[in-house]
Amino acid sequence: MRRVIGVVSGKGGVGKTVTAANLALAMQEMGKQVVCIDADVTASNLALQLDMHPNPEITLQDALEGKVDVLKTITLHDTGLMLIPSSLALEQEGLDREKFKRLLDRLSGYVIIDAPPGLNEDVHTIIDVSDELLIVTNPEIPAVADAMRVAEAIRRKKGEEAALGIVLTKSENASYEVSEREIESATELPILVKVPHDRETKKSIASRIPLVHYNPHAKAAIEYRRLAAIILGEDYKPPFFAPIRRLFNWI
Repeated sequence: MRRVIGVVSGKGGVGKTVTAANLALAMQEMGKQVVCIDADVTASNLALQLDMHPNPEITLQDALEGKVDVLKTITLHDTGLMLIPSSLALEQEGLDREKFKRLLDRLSGYVIIDAPPGLNEDVHTIIDVSDELLIVTNPEIPAVADAMRVAEAIRRKKGEEAALGIVLTKSENASYEVSEREIESATELPILVKVPHDRETKKSIASRIPLVHYNPHAKAAIEYRRLAAIILGEDYKPPFFAPIRRLFNWI
């Protein structure tokens, strides 16, 4: 069984890569076989965020070119997260749809694809090869406007059911933010989780460790675990002592 979930966004800087890494690790910690693919072949940064320096001869591009079996490109992070990195070379060709699909056919379990931001040809390829997609945005007008365009592109290519919903990130519950109701109305999709603006997220990025492992009790980490449970169709109850643990972290 293989289930491919593309993580996309209309613009950069909304937390798409952070979402992909934390979702993949949260699903893995729930007992699922998961591999996360850095499919931003022209500006890869997932491996960098995880302090992983890929072997330049064992990357996604090498598998796409047939130089190496895709299974040999899987790299293990210290947390147990399985990752297929992209090359850090400056000059890279885009994703070939058929080659990428054949590569995915070699994988099993859950596959989380970290897509490039925007709606370039590579993103359209990822939409094509994904079974389902998550759209990451934050509550700012430009980000929501771009999320609308991504949602419409998914509908045209895959139909109404392919987009699972919105992952709303960097929320501060401020009056100047676009409201949840407005975001759902604009994108015609439900907000699955609302990930708060959390200083622990920035600290986890600086530490090169996904937040769900760096601080499992952080509010944002709990929302990423809730997202994983939604996708897996499982119940999730946050630890009742999580607020107390957060309080001690602040002291």
